[in-house]
Amino acid sequence: MLRLVAGLGTRAVDRVEGDYPRIVALDKPLLVPYADRDDRRRFTQRDIDVLDVAQNSWVTIPISEVKAEESTLPLELFAEYTNGSWLFTFERLLTQTEFVLTMRRLLATLERAYDYPVDVEFTGTYASNGQLYLNVIQCRPLQTRGIQSKRVEIRETKDAQTLFRSTGSFMGGSIVQPIARVIAVDSKAFMELTLTDKYELARIIGRLNRVIKARDPVPSLLLGPGRWGTSTPRLGVPVRFAEINAMTAIAEVSFSAGGLQPELSFGTHFFQDLVETGIFYVALNPDKQGCLVNTAALAALPNRLAELLPDDARFAEVLRVVDLPPGYQLLADIMSQQVVCARAPDSA
Repeated sequence: MLRLVAGLGTRAVDRVEGDYPRIVALDKPLLVPYADRDDRRRFTQRDIDVLDVAQNSWVTIPISEVKAEESTLPLELFAEYTNGSWLFTFERLLTQTEFVLTMRRLLATLERAYDYPVDVEFTGTYASNGQLYLNVIQCRPLQTRGIQSKRVEIRETKDAQTLFRSTGSFMGGSIVQPIARVIAVDSKAFMELTLTDKYELARIIGRLNRVIKARDPVPSLLLGPGRWGTSTPRLGVPVRFAEINAMTAIAEVSFSAGGLQPELSFGTHFFQDLVETGIFYVALNPDKQGCLVNTAALAALPNRLAELLPDDARFAEVLRVVDLPPGYQLLADIMSQQVVCARAPDSA
């Protein structure tokens, strides 16, 4: 799969509010998840990041300015003009050029060399003669960790003893992992914070991360709204990876404010860091049938934030640090795609 944007790749690796890359399945490049033409116009790239050589910086401009400027960019390959405006659809690029076949060969060649599927960042540039030049900026094998040859039995658990359960949308393979602590951000309270406090909350999580120090003594689950590591605080908590690298698992929970749904950004540096350090990842959508997120179970347990970080006690309504009773485990079975975090039925 590709996350495809015109211009600089900043809009491919960063989630930008109101702006969406084109997701391309290389075996079916014209397959799109849109329900109708309105969705097609909504979920598209509207602006483009470019380098301003006069200012020696990158700038963001609307697609209309790209068309108006003298440019060698073959815009008609990437966009189409409908209902009085340009939309980045990339359909001519995908259907009238060798781009898709070239990308298939490129990825297949690299996969053979690494013995694993790969994650690449690349650029494509059209020369004045119409020739496409591809440059691979970086390449990393996509490896998963965990029990790959064995099934993990996911037994039924009582809702009161379950922190969450879901189907699919996890990364890290099949695992059986004890969980001793949960650091949870309340979605509603987080959205009501000022912008300054949202950034401060991220720093507090970093301080809690340093308290943990290592995963084995206190295996910890980080649970919060939207996308961890976003550069746009409306979309999630703007932590840096160094502020969560002691976590055993992280979970992103979708929430209704602004209609945000978390993305599985396997192609970003952030999620590759999770893979390389062995941190389990799961996206949870409580509105989806079969998904449970039991915030009441956490609310019933003492919040240790003020004890661990007395200077940050004022954030206790937003951030809970809960030490779980013995017996809680994170279980994931890659074959059935089931994932659950719950207390084992036979725990005392």
